[in-house]
Amino acid sequence: MKTLLVTGTDTGVGKTWVTSLLVRSFRQQAIRTGAYKPVCSGAELSSTGEVLWADIEALRSACGTDPEIDLVCPQRFHAAVAPNIAARMENRQVDSRLLMDGAARWESRVDQLVIEGAGGIFCPLSDELTVMDVAVELNTPTIVVAANRLGVINHTRLTVEALQTHGVNVVAVVLNEISSVVPENADPSIPTNAAQIRHWLPKVPLFHCPWRGTEITAISETTSLMDLLE
Repeated sequence: MKTLLVTGTDTGVGKTWVTSLLVRSFRQQAIRTGAYKPVCSGAELSSTGEVLWADIEALRSACGTDPEIDLVCPQRFHAAVAPNIAARMENRQVDSRLLMDGAARWESRVDQLVIEGAGGIFCPLSDELTVMDVAVELNTPTIVVAANRLGVINHTRLTVEALQTHGVNVVAVVLNEISSVVPENADPSIPTNAAQIRHWLPKVPLFHCPWRGTEITAISETTSLMDLLE
């Protein structure tokens, strides 16, 4: 089973959207694919009063097979804070070993597993481990999702270079549009960010995902992201 980690420069940058697109893209190539989120915090109430986690439901939908929620995310907490803190608020504790072992449960089920982290690369998942630790221990190629907004150049460089320093293979950066409409002159960095990321990270392939886009397109590569991941 191959693995691929999707992390981000921060929370709210579109990791779940990109992860879901990747899962669907692998499935379109007739590759048995699963989605795994080691831990999730931030629950919502449905119109019927049911507790749900939107990220997890999006990943389950992308899989197409409606996998059991515990398979997609075995550790779930209610408060929208770092998972280890959310667990503490419920008098619980994140199981550090299960963060890793949960991925192994997919071994006989799929050929490709796409893993979505929480928050940014140094977001604490348990009291002992961060997303970075998961990336290192699973030795998984990693995609960085970056929100196209002011500050993204710094955030992207920090994330990519930290991953590389820890020996993680960063296979691509996806510059993601996080809003459908940007008021004129509200953020003049948006049209220039891609060129700057290419300049400062010339060896990392750069891709683009439009707002709620259904495709991830190349900016600095002549090949598609899926071809790059083969």
